[in-house]
Amino acid sequence: MRRFFLLILALLLCSGLGAQQIAQRSFAIFVDKATAQACRAELEAYRDVITAEGLPAEILAGDWNTPEQVRDRIRQLYRDKGLEGAVFVGDIPVAMVRGAQHFTSAFKMDQQQFPMFDSSVPSDRFYDDFGLKFRFIAQDSTRHDLFYYWLTGDSAQRIHSDIYTGRIRATLPGEEGFAQIRAYLKKAVAAHKENNPLDRVVSYTGEGSFSNSLSAWKDESITLREQMPAAFRDADGAKFYMFYMYPDIKDVLARELARKDVDLMFFHEHGTPDRQWLTHAPDPESEDEMYQAGKLAARQLLRRNVRYGSDPKATMEKNIRQYGIDSTWFAGWDDPAVVAQDSIDDLKTGIVLEDVRKYNPNPRFVIFDACYNGDFREQDFIAAEYILGSGRTIACLGNSVNVLQDKSSSDLLGMLAEGYSVGQWAQQVHILESHVIGDPTFRFTATDGAAGVDLRNKDTAYWLSVLRNEALPADLQSLALYKLFDLKYDGLSDLLRDTYFSSPYYTQRLQCLHLLPFYNDGNYATVLKAALEDPYEFIRRKAVYYMGKVGRNDFVPYIVRLYMADWLSERIVFNVWQSLSHLDTGLAGDLFDDAIEKADLYDSEAFHKNVQANLNSARNMYVSSLRAMTDPDYKRYKKSFTQSLRNNPYPALVPDALRKLSDTSEDLQYRILLAEAMGWFVRAWNRADIIAGCEKILATEPGIDPALADELTKTINRLKEYMR
Repeated sequence: MRRFFLLILALLLCSGLGAQQIAQRSFAIFVDKATAQACRAELEAYRDVITAEGLPAEILAGDWNTPEQVRDRIRQLYRDKGLEGAVFVGDIPVAMVRGAQHFTSAFKMDQQQFPMFDSSVPSDRFYDDFGLKFRFIAQDSTRHDLFYYWLTGDSAQRIHSDIYTGRIRATLPGEEGFAQIRAYLKKAVAAHKENNPLDRVVSYTGEGSFSNSLSAWKDESITLREQMPAAFRDADGAKFYMFYMYPDIKDVLARELARKDVDLMFFHEHGTPDRQWLTHAPDPESEDEMYQAGKLAARQLLRRNVRYGSDPKATMEKNIRQYGIDSTWFAGWDDPAVVAQDSIDDLKTGIVLEDVRKYNPNPRFVIFDACYNGDFREQDFIAAEYILGSGRTIACLGNSVNVLQDKSSSDLLGMLAEGYSVGQWAQQVHILESHVIGDPTFRFTATDGAAGVDLRNKDTAYWLSVLRNEALPADLQSLALYKLFDLKYDGLSDLLRDTYFSSPYYTQRLQCLHLLPFYNDGNYATVLKAALEDPYEFIRRKAVYYMGKVGRNDFVPYIVRLYMADWLSERIVFNVWQSLSHLDTGLAGDLFDDAIEKADLYDSEAFHKNVQANLNSARNMYVSSLRAMTDPDYKRYKKSFTQSLRNNPYPALVPDALRKLSDTSEDLQYRILLAEAMGWFVRAWNRADIIAGCEKILATEPGIDPALADELTKTINRLKEYMR
């Protein structure tokens, strides 16, 4: 018998699976003492249902007074019990992260000018990413659950969550709040016992998302079909809405939220903690409606100006002169009845907290591809109301600050259709601001015949076999690329290049584009050039955007060719001009002249004037940044243009920037600001020069200021992440 057991064990280990199959796994439920006492039975039922699924769970109730207490216990459980995830129930401290805006998709608020509450990022990466290092700053003086931290220069400079996490927090005080949590946990337990495959999906794109571009919107049906094919088998399986489809899209979405069969719902929109911005006011269809819409806009503009301290009479007179209107356009601006009606009309353009409480949404999992809908530092916020209602929603993915429009919000999402939990998926794709609100262990029932892969396996041979298994869904093959990346597999750059050129999947080619910039061997440039002809609009859009960040002038002919072929795609056109501001605009102008002359255009003269105007604007963007850095007459713009380098890291500016950074006669705060900005040049072809320049300053400047040294170290470590 013993020999038989050893033989079986050896076979398992050779397969690359055994070590992980017998490894310990666990899940932790962190809860404050008051919530634990008030919700004991429900917490125990939640623990038991997770344990019954094969994931041993335990409740950790206590006075969690600081984030360090929670983080230290998490790391102990990870070492001792193979912790794979945790959920924070009730009042668990919130880490407010500073000095880490490069980990966000868009958040760039000035950390010196604005209060710490506003300019920090609430983030549970403090808990779930063990490679990040922080320096404690302070506890908030009024909100004692908020703790401010600075990301240090010697920290890891890439997010890589070691466990997954989620938050379940009441929005009401006292017993009312405990009742919310009890009801939610009962709902979560019931959901764990259901047989529910992911086969019903609804996606909504709001006004202003992707510049309202239909070419940007149209491909989502293709990518989601690759990721969750079961939803595309009948008419109700997958629905796609855009803001302009109906006069009152809010009512349409309310009906979709009421459906009890919807598994996943996307909201691509703008947002605040208390509102989902769905659309603008309905388009007027007659002259009178246009007139009324104009008067509404005038009243709203006046009210906004008055709120910010402007004099009503002076503001009206200014607007009358500016817009050629008369005083009747402002009639009723301060009349309570008119204000109330205007407010009612405004509410038709979005979903607010009161609406969510009324709707009690039913989609099991909701993704808010929006700003602030997941801002859990607030007492009440959109994502929390979705899970705490009496509807069927169990979990949301929301962002705690603002987010970028041009980001992919569905990377690896096909994992959910294969039975992986919401937390296991989110762990692979997190940014600093993204968070699971609700139960991170919630999962859909795996499809029949689903071949799960072992997420904790650390054998590169195993992940190569996953990648090469064409019977597996595209996102599991793509997951293998990420695992090989994390395991530092030799030859991955070539493998990514080859996978891009051979893969039939939109989603998989996109993942190759995500991972290739970390390699400094030329494969990224090769794929970027090819990507400008990819059938997936998002790949074309991001490829041309990143060409500017790389800054190689051999990209210019490819960009000109893309524009001539795709000039009706709004997001692509926007990125074309952004990128050309980083490149040789003179060369671009010559190539455009030749291309326009050869093209069969309806009005080539107007087309050419538009191109020249945009090229001039692109050229001026670069020239203004250069002058702000080098011209004493522009010194008043130094700070603002240096900060703008984070969004516009011009590779051509690197030599001048390094000279300024090395100049000890420069203002210290300016040098620190510039050192930080240089950390955004992660894709620049000359990023090795930045690393060398920063290292030289650290090695040769006696008595260097600690804050400058920390920022230089952070920039070096950031750029080295992209130098494999």
